[in-house]
Amino acid sequence: MKKISIYNMTGEIIGEESLPEELVGGSPNQDVIYYYIKAYLANQRQGTVSTKTRGAVSGSGKKPWRQKGTGRARVGSIRTPLWRHGGVVFGPKPRVYRQSIPKKVKRLALKEALKCKIQEDCLALFIPEQIEVPKTKVFAEFLKKTGYAGKKVLFVINKEKNTTMVKSLRNIDSITYNFPDRLNAYTILNADRVIIDKEIFNVIKDFLGGDDAK
Repeated sequence: MKKISIYNMTGEIIGEESLPEELVGGSPNQDVIYYYIKAYLANQRQGTVSTKTRGAVSGSGKKPWRQKGTGRARVGSIRTPLWRHGGVVFGPKPRVYRQSIPKKVKRLALKEALKCKIQEDCLALFIPEQIEVPKTKVFAEFLKKTGYAGKKVLFVINKEKNTTMVKSLRNIDSITYNFPDRLNAYTILNADRVIIDKEIFNVIKDFLGGDDAK
């Protein structure tokens, strides 16, 4: 049975957690991961880019010179796309890139992303301790002790219980943090290492083990 390490706040391994077969068995479903990541990134796009056609750019509509007799190329307007400051042909316009993602796909993608990190030995648990005052040094030492310094590390924590921890984590560039209700497959796969609060991981296991995830 696959096991993952459990750390304390000083970076020492204090135990191991056994994982259910559905989180470690078989190969990750790459099709589901691809579908989710593609839709997730599309949903981050604003789609506000806009270019001006020859009918929208500023400038006179008068013909610059007569059609024949000047020896120059014929032209009908200074707003022609062939000229500098002219309009843009087939340029991008505002559009909605949003793609719908079914709840079952979100849940399955999260499950497969966790499976990837587990099989790569890039996922661990930790037991947080109450920090009275925000201290970045605590987590800087944690990263050095665990060998994660300089890597992109994602901490999954409880926002309500760890407000001072959030303030401590955000001072380190290589660290990102997330909360259980916002956790998704992209943030997990985008990190080199994932460290999850042990209590939260138990909730995630129960959530992913439901019938809707099958």
